[in-house]
Amino acid sequence: MKGFLAGIVVGILLSALTLFAQKLASEEVIQPQPIVENQKVKAVRWVLKPGEGTPLHTHTLDHIAVVVRGSTLRDVEPDGTAKSVEQKTGQVVYVPGTGRTHSFANAGQTTLEIVSIDLK
Repeated sequence: MKGFLAGIVVGILLSALTLFAQKLASEEVIQPQPIVENQKVKAVRWVLKPGEGTPLHTHTLDHIAVVVRGSTLRDVEPDGTAKSVEQKTGQVVYVPGTGRTHSFANAGQTTLEIVSIDLK
């Protein structure tokens, strides 16, 4: 019984931490705009105005992110740890599918636009 109750408490704490991390990332959470999905790739377009951010998500697949319009990105871990990263227009970033969970928000003054391509 104690193990069951401990599991419930841990689940509640993890849920609270996840919600807290999303709140730190952004006041408004934006869903990606699907571009294409097939057996080999999944491409989505993120358009984030200043203060907008992504939901908490996990990278299980390798992907490439192409910065269409740059701005300052605030990258937030599930525990609330955050760092700012300057995303420059035209920059291409390879992100390995390591199972990393995070969210990110546009902490800059201009719209951030990124096309993310998951490699299946």
